[in-house]
Amino acid sequence: MTDLRPLRTETERAGRRPRRWLVLVGGVGLTLALTACTAPLPDVTFYGNRAAVSSGPTRWCTLDYTAQTVNCTETPADQAPRLSLRPGQPVQINVPSAVADQPWTVYFGYINEAGELQTGRSEIFSDGRLAYTLHPFNETDQFVYVEVRSGFELTPGTAGGVEYASTQGWSLRVDPAAPAAGTNE
Repeated sequence: MTDLRPLRTETERAGRRPRRWLVLVGGVGLTLALTACTAPLPDVTFYGNRAAVSSGPTRWCTLDYTAQTVNCTETPADQAPRLSLRPGQPVQINVPSAVADQPWTVYFGYINEAGELQTGRSEIFSDGRLAYTLHPFNETDQFVYVEVRSGFELTPGTAGGVEYASTQGWSLRVDPAAPAAGTNE
């Protein structure tokens, strides 16, 4: 039997090689470009009073252990996401696994019944917990801010010894909400 396909000349075969190289080089270039991209920074979601807001990091520090330097980017407090809550209302906090895979905690401030600003902190979560509900101590307490902190690093203490400093943070500002209809709050 005779092969009816035309024979390719050396010139025709050589013309295909550059295309193969282009595909190979292009594929390698695309792979390098994709691996050079950095992952987006994680968001934390705050939920309360039937509303949710997401917060990108309001504090993010990178550490250079060789140069022993810290470079932090911080968002001004007045630019943090806001949520309206009434006195006594809780805040649910949802963190992604990028945060839950390391120790994290919640710092908060509230106005008590006497009108005094009080501060507090939750326990430190190191068990992969993805959510936490922050309840006020009393029905009259009004949250004013809530902040998730993680990325703890040992730093020299101000009075000697060492302290843990957070290198990552997500903030929420709380606006007092109007009392619910039909209540005397």
